[in-house]
Amino acid sequence: MNVHPNDIRRAAGIFKALSHPSRLKLACSLLDGRCTTQKELIEELGWPQSTMARYVSALRDQGLVKATRRGQEVELELGSIVTRRLLETVCAWVHPETGEQFSGDLSPAGKGNGS
Repeated sequence: MNVHPNDIRRAAGIFKALSHPSRLKLACSLLDGRCTTQKELIEELGWPQSTMARYVSALRDQGLVKATRRGQEVELELGSIVTRRLLETVCAWVHPETGEQFSGDLSPAGKGNGS
């Protein structure tokens, strides 16, 4: 199989974006398919707006998350069906007996710069 170097770089960028526990938690929180506002996620996850913006930006840069501005709100959703399948696979692998999503404290406090 002859894989183009640009394809490898693209895949590495996707996995890098998802390698941070808080960014992965953000993506998993969108997995149920509902379009959620950035404000709702800030409240749900308890992160500062600046941290949320940085994490969303990293996921958007890789096409994993779409953001649409509606007035003062920013609505977020998974970027594609491929993103959904990837996250479902990861969640099923991490919790094979239940398929549950990640749990525990993944707060960004003390986790470096988040990127």
